[in-house]
Amino acid sequence: MNTETLLLRLMLLHETVVGYGSLSFSEVLARAREGVGWVFAGAQLKVLPAKAARGLPGRGRLTGGYGAYYPGPPYPLYLFLVHPGIEEPGELRLAALYLDYLLSALKGAGYREELERQARYDWLTGLGNRRAFERRLEEGLSPGWGLALLDLDNLKQVNDSQGHLAGDRLIIGLAHALRAVGLEAYRLAGDEFAVFLQQKDVFQLHQALQSMAVSLGVAWAEEAQGKALLALADSRMYAQKSAKKCLR
Repeated sequence: MNTETLLLRLMLLHETVVGYGSLSFSEVLARAREGVGWVFAGAQLKVLPAKAARGLPGRGRLTGGYGAYYPGPPYPLYLFLVHPGIEEPGELRLAALYLDYLLSALKGAGYREELERQARYDWLTGLGNRRAFERRLEEGLSPGWGLALLDLDNLKQVNDSQGHLAGDRLIIGLAHALRAVGLEAYRLAGDEFAVFLQQKDVFQLHQALQSMAVSLGVAWAEEAQGKALLALADSRMYAQKSAKKCLR
């Protein structure tokens, strides 16, 4: 490979990764697959699940190409540059450089998505967190939609008597029940949850809660919007909780 050809291919390699900083993780992979042939004639980029790559080197030359393991986020995978000319030293060096670029781009995109996920989702349950809930509330609700606030009645007692791991299982169980019936649910704080629902969803909500000790308050878009809607649902939830205490 003469110097002029090498410089041209290095420029092509650079062009294939320009703009990666603004792409999502999946878009980086798609662009890399599309552009690999510009740099390596007849080559393909294969993306293997981590399990399928067991026994392969973490990084280095393979039969018929060059491979590299990516640990995540958002998930681990194995990159296999299938390259018929990998036996040539110059091609091997370019392959290593190409995967350097690609691994760096995937790492950047992966961590951007992970930070976004942490900003929007509750770490314990996987439901939307309070920040995501507030954004949704600010959008407003159409007629026929409402907000339900839920509060686990006995989380403190479970934490005190059985430990916080048992309390976490209770929280996770409620999140799973809400998700299982397809409700748009959020975890606001320790034992407080919110659900956006339509009137037809009320049955599914009660079905999800039937085996759990939960206080519930619902307010509808026709009654209020925004923070006023939240306050109304909150007052009804605490009224139900207080009524239960009076019956004990």
